Amino acid sequence: MIWIGKEKRIFPRATFPCKITVGPTDIYFNSHTENIGEGGVKVILEEKLKRAMPVNLEIILGEDKKIICKGQVVWVEERVNPLSGKASFFDTGIQFLDMSENDRNYIKKLVDTLIAQNKV
Repeated sequence: MIWIGKEKRIFPRATFPCKITVGPTDIYFNSHTENIGEGGVKVILEEKLKRAMPVNLEIILGEDKKIICKGQVVWVEERVNPLSGKASFFDTGIQFLDMSENDRNYIKKLVDTLIAQNKV
């Protein structure tokens, strides 16, 4: 198990901004990732999703790679605007579920490469 700060992560993550579509049901949010790992992704959304909510994901990892899988919201943190005192965005951690082994290996290789290049 890999421990990063206070967080308990099983898989390492790397900063890799890519396009992502998150859809809990019939509503879809387009965003970018903050970081990605073999087990999940952190995104910034304009609306708060509930913990344990199942979601559909479409992740664009460049012109030649798109991953479609299911996920589950595991945590949500509000980003508060210091001037208004109101939440303006929500950091959202999503665990990957029902992802093909091929896609999981692609993300693992991507993260390992970014870490080796010190681009985490």
